[in-house]
Amino acid sequence: MTLADSIRRAAADLGLDACGFCARTDDQALAGRLEEAGPVPFAPPAAERLSWDAVLPGAASAIVCLFPYKPAEEEEGNIALYARPEDYHRVNRRYLLRLEERIAPLCPDARFAAITDTSPLADRWLAWRAGLGFFGTNRCLIHPKYGSLFTIGALLTTVELPPDAPMKGSCGNCGRCIEACPGHALREDRFHPWTCRSYLTQKKEPLTEEEEAILRRTALLFGCDECQRVCPWNRRADPSPLPETAAHRVASLSAEELDALSVRAFERKYKAYAFAWRGKKILARNLFILEKDSDQSGQ
Repeated sequence: MTLADSIRRAAADLGLDACGFCARTDDQALAGRLEEAGPVPFAPPAAERLSWDAVLPGAASAIVCLFPYKPAEEEEGNIALYARPEDYHRVNRRYLLRLEERIAPLCPDARFAAITDTSPLADRWLAWRAGLGFFGTNRCLIHPKYGSLFTIGALLTTVELPPDAPMKGSCGNCGRCIEACPGHALREDRFHPWTCRSYLTQKKEPLTEEEEAILRRTALLFGCDECQRVCPWNRRADPSPLPETAAHRVASLSAEELDALSVRAFERKYKAYAFAWRGKKILARNLFILEKDSDQSGQ
């Protein structure tokens, strides 16, 4: 069995059956895309997104894994699906460190660095180059088995691994994601992140009237699943095999609960969830905007 085969088997034994490899390159194609896209929310400058050495000096390859989060059963809620289980940054890192423990004895001189989307590197690009999906009209990476309902993690390593070929595919031309996008951020020519509803629910600065109107178009107080909710690939996607997806889920928050919690109590109760990263104040603001619309429509 080759080292690459052993790594895939170790990942599969952990429940990570979507695992691929990409090699470090001077990626001019990515540089061009980042320059064309311009600044995007919560992302570092383009130069940092291309620098493997800033994360792991001497990195030669990335072992990329998908972490599916689709639940086994549908549920009502006002939090985006990815943020209902334990924070994926914590979960993904635990799995990646377990994977490192299993493969480190196979290459004792190697060095590793576990990354999620808190790393400056463009994780969707790494996953695409590792053969784990194709880019859809909604700019999400789409995997044949899990649709786009996954997060991404990777182990950078100094070991040279045989790279997988990028996946060829297309989500078709149904246009459902474009029609469903509350902020009209999805367009055929490019993505406009500053009107993405998911971004607006996390924006710290005061929202304009137009931005508040975008929030009112769906009921989620954190995130936005609309382009993924209507995608045919996600409707037929397999549920997550990871037990963390079903454990300790928080599907909804109410105004009454937020009012009853101090800032410190909120942080203690929900610090293990991705939706808590912006704090109680932003979530309460979003709920106020949504409930204000409901109150006005009922008059």
